[in-house]
Amino acid sequence: MATIVERSRLADELEDKGFIQARGVFSPEFMDSLLLKAHATLFRETAESRDAVKSNGSLIHLADNPEYADVIAAPELLALLRECGATDPRFTGGFLISKPGKGPPLFWHQDWWGWDDESAYSPRGNQLFAMIYLTNTRVDNGCLRVIPGSHRHDHPLHHLDTAHSEGMQGYKDPTNPAYANDPDQVAVPVTAGDVLIGDARLIHGAFANQTDEERPLLTLWFMPHWSSMPPEMRALAYKGFMRGDDIPSSVAAPRTFLHWPEPLKRRIAHLLPPDDGGVAPMRWNRIPDFGRLAA
Repeated sequence: MATIVERSRLADELEDKGFIQARGVFSPEFMDSLLLKAHATLFRETAESRDAVKSNGSLIHLADNPEYADVIAAPELLALLRECGATDPRFTGGFLISKPGKGPPLFWHQDWWGWDDESAYSPRGNQLFAMIYLTNTRVDNGCLRVIPGSHRHDHPLHHLDTAHSEGMQGYKDPTNPAYANDPDQVAVPVTAGDVLIGDARLIHGAFANQTDEERPLLTLWFMPHWSSMPPEMRALAYKGFMRGDDIPSSVAAPRTFLHWPEPLKRRIAHLLPPDDGGVAPMRWNRIPDFGRLAA
């Protein structure tokens, strides 16, 4: 686990840089169990589904795979989110994103969808990712790369083509600058067992996997301050939780976490967002008002 001294600075570091790295959060035994599950999940995925998201490598929703309940509700992860400043964290979704051997780079992008609300331009983020790489990562096998501070400051990468398009995910144009290196990028290699927590507004991507081995990643999404979010934002977050977002499913009949078998659903029940009901969701908008971002 990260030390108490390191943890005491995490919330400030997250607001300043847009991400933090906590080392040794999970044991080697726990990571081995996750890796076995990931290989089994990938074995069931079709080649066509993976090719459609070639830049990602895979985009397998965890709602269709309840065997990941233990990592979603891991006490170590919840404690880390609290150390990062989360006041009322709620889990809204997650993916197995695995870059195969010789897989291309992941396009530069940010994931926030609530740019219409004024709170999107404040230091505190309304959505966090928890990235759990299941193997050691380096530049040569496709580790994360980020633009520190881009969650609050305008950057040229904000002005590229829409990142989550079908063409971008499918790596249809390898010459697109969204896949290229950037002078401001920082590589974030990790050791299996580390956890990366990042602001959804942070511009990030991943290097190409130049090796012959899979580089699997679990990305879990949390709203860290659920109770204090605007009702319209909660309504849109709940819509996303119910698979009403802009990410196509890789299965014919997508499930939600509410469809899980009862024993597994109970494992994560305390982290699931409630349905407030009766409130119209705000507009889904992944594009910031550039004039309101800091220079």
